[in-house]
Amino acid sequence: MIEQCFTRPLVITQLRSGPLGSHLDALATTLHQHGYAPDSIRRAVRAGAQFGLWLSQQGAALADVNDALLARYLRTLPPPSVGRWPKAAAGLPHLLHLWRQQGLIPPAGTPLVATETTVWLGRYTHYLEQVCGTAPSTRTAYRRIVRRFLMTQFGADAVQWQTVSAQALTAFVQQEVATKHGGGRKLPSSAIRSLLRFLVFHGEVTPGLEAAVPTSRQWTHASLPVRLTSEEVERVLVLCSSEGPKALRNRAILLCLARLGIRAHEVAALCVDDIDWYAGQVRIRPGKTHHERCLPLLQEVGSAIAAYLQQGRPTTTSRSLFLACRAPFQPLCDATAISRIATRALARAGVMSSARLGAHTFRHTAASQMVNQGVSFKDVADVLGHRSLQTTGIYAKLDVEALAAVALPWMGDSV
Repeated sequence: MIEQCFTRPLVITQLRSGPLGSHLDALATTLHQHGYAPDSIRRAVRAGAQFGLWLSQQGAALADVNDALLARYLRTLPPPSVGRWPKAAAGLPHLLHLWRQQGLIPPAGTPLVATETTVWLGRYTHYLEQVCGTAPSTRTAYRRIVRRFLMTQFGADAVQWQTVSAQALTAFVQQEVATKHGGGRKLPSSAIRSLLRFLVFHGEVTPGLEAAVPTSRQWTHASLPVRLTSEEVERVLVLCSSEGPKALRNRAILLCLARLGIRAHEVAALCVDDIDWYAGQVRIRPGKTHHERCLPLLQEVGSAIAAYLQQGRPTTTSRSLFLACRAPFQPLCDATAISRIATRALARAGVMSSARLGAHTFRHTAASQMVNQGVSFKDVADVLGHRSLQTTGIYAKLDVEALAAVALPWMGDSV
């Protein structure tokens, strides 16, 4: 496979006779199969060959490669002007990724020695996924807070759950809440209560300790949901009206957000098989509420998805609907990627009036438009996937004209 990227026989011979000769051939083949350009393959092969020579000079074998050894190698190269990787190692992550897939080196971030803290974090993560069925984003957020709690409570010492006191729980949650704002103020309390339920589940602590975790005061429905006007939505969509693959994909994503009102992670989870073209429906996979639902496939949304599938989506075996536009054309499999597309589109359209504007803003906008057009709250809840009408009740405040008609006169001026 190297012959398709390098033409000089001497270069090919040197690469194959080097310490990582067979691995470089496999790397070139893998990158070619994933659609990488020849220049990118050459850069990755050269970076791998240079890393192999350094390993040989250090007397290190492939089994010795870990994060510490890699950091030591990067320090020998000229520092990068932008990003983490120096220019001479720009293609090295592809080789490391291949080795991790083959099980030849440990995953990135794996500690050299598994501490008691990391073992408990692993058990807790398994509990969240297998017992509670929490969403990946929730697991990530809870795990981050629990890790800080473990380091605050035990540090490098042995983990002794019996020593955890109500005062320690309260102090930690209060310290975490002080750094949060908005809805994030509830997160530390929820994470620590989840940890305590996990410990009760495993018999490490007795039930009742979770009652010591303070609850952050937060006024329900204290503010109006951030939403866009119809003109602002159309201004955002116009910016993605070109025929390029990226514009076609982004327009289809933004229309799913703005017209269907679905969540960012629901857009990321869409597969080609979820579109029923004959019935005119789109299937929304179970997510936050663990319930599947079907929504009407509006003609505008369907046309945008069809245009992306026919003209913009790269050739791949993946069944995920939305893919990256650059090799290896990985699926946009998390909400962060979708939110980033929405945030950038809002910024380019000049409607970024608040740092909170993002993918969820389109959901609020779609809900407010339905409410203002007289759609019942039950129907709005069904479209949005709410299990409780109380959740949908936040949009009752958006019909300002109807609220003004029932408002009582203010008597303050006559006092």
